[in-house]
Amino acid sequence: MSLQAALAAVENAMPPEKRDMIAGMVGRIAAGDAGTKSLAKGDQAPNFILSDAHGNATALRAVLMEGPIVLVFYRGRWCPYCSAELAAYQLAMPEITARGAKLVAISPEIPDDPLTPGEIDSLSFEVLSDPGNTVARKFGLVYEVDSDTRSEFEGLGLDLSKVNGDERWELPVPATFIVDSNREIVFASTEPDYRTRAEPADVVAALDHMAGRDG
Repeated sequence: MSLQAALAAVENAMPPEKRDMIAGMVGRIAAGDAGTKSLAKGDQAPNFILSDAHGNATALRAVLMEGPIVLVFYRGRWCPYCSAELAAYQLAMPEITARGAKLVAISPEIPDDPLTPGEIDSLSFEVLSDPGNTVARKFGLVYEVDSDTRSEFEGLGLDLSKVNGDERWELPVPATFIVDSNREIVFASTEPDYRTRAEPADVVAALDHMAGRDG
């Protein structure tokens, strides 16, 4: 099953009123400029150091010494589309690692909240916390949640200020980047409509293309 099919299944399992609410949220994001200034193919990726739920720090520059990296920015584990995305990339990890690449997933949730240690251990890629969306901001992905969406989130029991440990109600636009050893972005997919994500198969194809270029 493709990732997009899995995302469609997530949405189809929702009651109609929730689907309509999400469509409204996405429409308001589209009406703004979210993601329009994101880094693109050919840009230099900024170096960063972030930690996982165990407190282990990861530096982009250090990871790139071992090969290319796939960066997946997601909203949070509270988002069912994000959970489906992480599951799809977990299934694709054998193909990604076979091409000498590593995958790192990044969300703004506070260090002890992105995933439980048990959940992290079930994944074969790193899940890092980006407090205050510091790194996502450098990639041009951050937008402010509008007041209507904030009210709807609160009605669902979701308080982003607590989940993210940040009074600013901000989220990253879901995005996927492949960064080569020179920190050049060789693949970029930014999705203001968070119901759509980069397909793992397209990421694998981009890694193959990069290998052909370098070879």
